[in-house]
Amino acid sequence: MSELSHRARLSPFQPETVWTLEGAELVERRGPREQRFPLAGLTVFRLARPRSGGRRRVLTLSFGRRKTILTAQSYVGPGRFDDRLASFSLLARAVAAVAADLAPRARFELAGAMAPREGLTWVMGLLGFGTAVMLLLAFSPHMAGMAIAIAARLAFLLILLAAALPWLGRGHGLDPHALPEDLLPGG
Repeated sequence: MSELSHRARLSPFQPETVWTLEGAELVERRGPREQRFPLAGLTVFRLARPRSGGRRRVLTLSFGRRKTILTAQSYVGPGRFDDRLASFSLLARAVAAVAADLAPRARFELAGAMAPREGLTWVMGLLGFGTAVMLLLAFSPHMAGMAIAIAARLAFLLILLAAALPWLGRGHGLDPHALPEDLLPGG
């Protein structure tokens, strides 16, 4: 069985990274370091391109708490990049096809600007943190009344935002067996 691979240098201070699809695993090699990602554990397949178009692409694969990021361009020098969209497209399509069968619960999505759901989740997290800080301030002798009043208002806002969360979409879905030709040419 032949192995599909893609290689790119992500930054000036790192060696070239090689991603290889070996059976049901994606293997990432960067210098002497090797990481293996079983595609059966894939949770999110997120494909992104810049708003201005062009040939740059980024694929983020999440495996629970672990993730790997693949790029279609390789760093050559300051402001210079080597276009490797052909091998990137082949590997991304193969990973999507294998992962669709092995991880049926995985989300396949097209990334854009921060989705409204992600933004709202960040705001809710910050509100929760602010509420906790205000409740801690309530233990100080001179701030108790004001801190509890502010914490109650923040908690109320948090409840309202949590009520809106189920109505927000998760982003644009992708069919893993029919990825768009304009994003990944050569399929």
